[in-house]
Amino acid sequence: MKVHFDCINVNQIKMSSGIFVGSNSQNNWSSHQKENSALGTIVGNGNVVHQNINVIHDEDMVDMPIKEETIKESNGKGYGDS
Repeated sequence: MKVHFDCINVNQIKMSSGIFVGSNSQNNWSSHQKENSALGTIVGNGNVVHQNINVIHDEDMVDMPIKEETIKESNGKGYGDS
């Protein structure tokens, strides 16, 4: 199955993001972060935001548990090892 795009428009690149075009391979990627965004981003001219209340209800006791073995690099060293 082939997918063909005439163009790709990117509004925002955040951490741990990438755009890859053509035959390629991305190895050994890992992401260890969490972000909560209630309002987001206001972009443009003449935008007005009045009396907004943004609530994030996040019941996680631990937001992002990370085990050392999940962040091993290809060389076998863990995060923070020399």
